[in-house]
Amino acid sequence: MTTQKEEQEMAFVEALRQHENRWVAFIEVEGAETIVGSGADAVEAIADAEAKGFANAVLMKVPAFNSSLIL
Repeated sequence: MTTQKEEQEMAFVEALRQHENRWVAFIEVEGAETIVGSGADAVEAIADAEAKGFANAVLMKVPAFNSSLIL
């Protein structure tokens, strides 16, 4: 059985799949991340979010889902 938080996290990951290799701007609403802008670069993503009224969104680059990251 999954918790509501786990379901929210999985929904965010699924939303990120639509933005593979792009930048996204997102906000947190009631404990869940929501994508509010995207673009080919960070400037485009934040401009998209700001145009929708989200001036304080967080930016991140969505990696390719067929790659690995080793830290």
